[in-house]
Amino acid sequence: MSKKTIILSFVIVIALAAIGFLAWQLYNSQQEIEQKEADLKGAEELLEYEKKQTERELQALAVEIEGYDTTIGNDSLVDLLESQKQKIQQLLEELRTVKYTNGKKISELKEELSVVRKVLMNYIRQVDSLNKVNTKLFNENKDVKVKITEVTQTNQILSKEKEQLTEVVTRASMLEADNFVVETFNNRDKKTSRLSKITTIAIGFNIAKNVTASVGEKTLFVRIIKPNGDVLSKSKANVFQYENREIPFSVRKTIEYKGERLKEIVYYKVKETLLEGDYKIEVFADSQLVGSGSFMLE
Repeated sequence: MSKKTIILSFVIVIALAAIGFLAWQLYNSQQEIEQKEADLKGAEELLEYEKKQTERELQALAVEIEGYDTTIGNDSLVDLLESQKQKIQQLLEELRTVKYTNGKKISELKEELSVVRKVLMNYIRQVDSLNKVNTKLFNENKDVKVKITEVTQTNQILSKEKEQLTEVVTRASMLEADNFVVETFNNRDKKTSRLSKITTIAIGFNIAKNVTASVGEKTLFVRIIKPNGDVLSKSKANVFQYENREIPFSVRKTIEYKGERLKEIVYYKVKETLLEGDYKIEVFADSQLVGSGSFMLE
């Protein structure tokens, strides 16, 4: 082999080695580029995922707080919750305008989200606490209302029983007029049944014995009621109080009652025109109707 051939072969070997080295470097560079592109793509996908995840968390938090019961009767706490709602909306709008490649801004927004979440959790715990107190107070108030209703019903029953007892006692202590006898006389004090001749109506009755009635002076009011419902009366001033109103009477008589049976008689001087038909008699004492009767004039 000649010297020239040896040199040529050596040059070829060196050239091949250089080409191989350059090819190896090119291959490594290509691998590094592809790796960097893959890393960059992975980082971009991670940033995009974090952006979307942060947006989902903000939306979920907004829905959670929007649906939270804030009817707690505490205006200051409601205002604080409302301010956090606005903060969440602000973060959402800001996040939507940020490119997913802006990792720094996304990280800052995530930190702000974390702060808002902590603040909201604190507010929500306060709301829960207040709601529990309100629920307890509501239940206690409900129990009190039930007890008040029960007491009111008991008082109404007792009041009714008291009224009934009072009525029984009142009735037991009332005077009682009975055994009515009516006679009519003319102007010569002779008995007559002719309407045109009657000038005096005499009404006799008994006051029953009653040891529970109060004794002393009693005023009797006797009403003679005509068939047409009018009361025979001498004057419009002849009235007395009965059940918070004034009603007319025909005859008034004062007696001394000692708890024993009495026979009484009253006289009415007729000045009116008498009607044919049934007449009613009512006797009142101590503002109570104590007896009634009837008679007929033909």
